Amino acid sequence: MVTNQTANDAGVAGAFNDATKLQYINLSNKPPLYKIYPDLRSIPLPDVAGSSGPEMSTLQAIRGSEPNSEGGSTPTVQTLAELLYHAAAVIRRRNLRDGEVHYRGAASAGALYPTEVYVVCGDLDGLRAGVYHFNPLDCTLARLRNGDLRRWVGAASQDHAAYPATLVFTTVFWRSAWKYRERGYRYCYWDLGTIAANLTAAGNAASTPVGLKFGFVDRSLCGFLGIDGLDEAPSLLATIGNPDGTLNPGSGDVPGMLPQESNDLTAGALEYPLSREIHLGSWLRTREDVSIWNENGVKSDDNQKEELDGTGERFRPLRSGSDGAFDAAVDLSSHPAQSLGDCIRSRGSTRRFATEPIPWEGFRSILEAAGSPIGAPQLAGGFSPYMSIYFIVNAVDGLAPGAYYYNRFYNGLRLLKEGDLRETAGHLGFEQALPADAAAVAFITADLQLIERDFGTRGYRMAQTLAGIIGGRIYLASHALGLGATGLTFFDDAVVEFFEPHAAGQETVFVVPMGIPHQDNRVRPFRSRLAVSLDARARGAGQG
Repeated sequence: MVTNQTANDAGVAGAFNDATKLQYINLSNKPPLYKIYPDLRSIPLPDVAGSSGPEMSTLQAIRGSEPNSEGGSTPTVQTLAELLYHAAAVIRRRNLRDGEVHYRGAASAGALYPTEVYVVCGDLDGLRAGVYHFNPLDCTLARLRNGDLRRWVGAASQDHAAYPATLVFTTVFWRSAWKYRERGYRYCYWDLGTIAANLTAAGNAASTPVGLKFGFVDRSLCGFLGIDGLDEAPSLLATIGNPDGTLNPGSGDVPGMLPQESNDLTAGALEYPLSREIHLGSWLRTREDVSIWNENGVKSDDNQKEELDGTGERFRPLRSGSDGAFDAAVDLSSHPAQSLGDCIRSRGSTRRFATEPIPWEGFRSILEAAGSPIGAPQLAGGFSPYMSIYFIVNAVDGLAPGAYYYNRFYNGLRLLKEGDLRETAGHLGFEQALPADAAAVAFITADLQLIERDFGTRGYRMAQTLAGIIGGRIYLASHALGLGATGLTFFDDAVVEFFEPHAAGQETVFVVPMGIPHQDNRVRPFRSRLAVSLDARARGAGQG
């Protein structure tokens, strides 16, 4: 007879063996890409897929004007449809050998799209007040609650202004974790950021202010939307339009249960405890927590480092000519570029870059668009000092190859290291050819210690989302100029070590190469000499 101890040991051994098995992605438990409410009628939005808008230049749409500026048109259901379509909808389909692929307006790691979108609105021209879920596959709405319930969102976010509509973005974590495991938690917020980049640009093009809110009482919105806050959780609020009054604050209590049930988004899901732990630790649990959050942040930019960087021969202003001389008359947003509508409809991730140079005029326009202000209360002065952008420049006309820091204060590039760094870029980009071949590679970093000091654990979510917004802008601006871009994973610490001492104290968040797409848009094999050397040393007897 087997003793209890032996039986228990056998259970531990079996669990360990299961946990350490190697296999390809398990397609049998892939989560559904779309949330649907099968018992609710689909409410069609106006058809905007066949239109050519928005007509505004992509560079101008990304830059926009001051966030939440006065004026602008009152949004209608047509406006809402345009914003949702260009931010989150399926924009085209393609039949491949192994099935149909759906392409959406914004980029997503692994094309897994963990973000869901809900609409909370008052009466709009063409849509009754209520709470709706947006279906990106057919651009329809499912009505979850009737009536003007905007005060409950206002209570959760401690903002009682009567915005015509608010979009509530949620995240289904299993969609990313299915492929990327614990690290997928980061990718969820990158994907949220690329959607936010599209949304804010589309809002600018439609003269409709879009404001981003990272702080709210998580549990209140969970009950309001009928989600559990763990498998699917609220991640971001986006106000649409200018407020036309003040809402009755209300009690903040959830207005009754939500009886409608959706399809099962987490069947076969595996647990990833670190992701769940950080998410629970990031919750704002009371309205007082939200009030403190809304008051936090640096009140004015800490520009000491930027001022030192913005001087000397190694600094190159974006507003400069081929000789590097400053020219205040240069309008970086006027560079010829695709319209935002055409850009979003045709955008796609690049799989291989040509090694040809890109023009300085285009590169600097992309940088300035990426560094534009972000319309969130804590970031009124821009994303500095919380976020930084470093570059490895491989082939930009008129710019020496090397490593650079983008200085938002003086709007230019500080040369940190000069020389051919293609192999280094390929190694830092997780041993991939894309950053080695690209004309330039953006490395987006965050000062997580400063962010946690000012925003607590929740600031981590904000940092990942901000990186996605910056990366999403690079995607759009690059594509609008006839170039390509793609997001990459990376060797976290190696990136920071490479850019030290300037990047000391930073953490790598997101990496985006950009350049001219190769005519053969397929990934090519790559192996850097550094990786070969590291492998050889790992096999050796020494410790050095």
